[in-house]
Amino acid sequence: MDVTRRSLIVEVTGTTDKVEAFERMVRPFGLIEMMRTGEIAISRGRSET
Repeated sequence: MDVTRRSLIVEVTGTTDKVEAFERMVRPFGLIEMMRTGEIAISRGRSET
């Protein structure tokens, strides 16, 4: 999502196992902050009325 010389911001989606595997993979590089929102639903497009 965003990259600078000193930081990297990413969005990870997937199963709990995949998110946890990503966290384990990046933690040795210095994970500073992580937010987990859980499951969400977003509608797509406009519905006809």
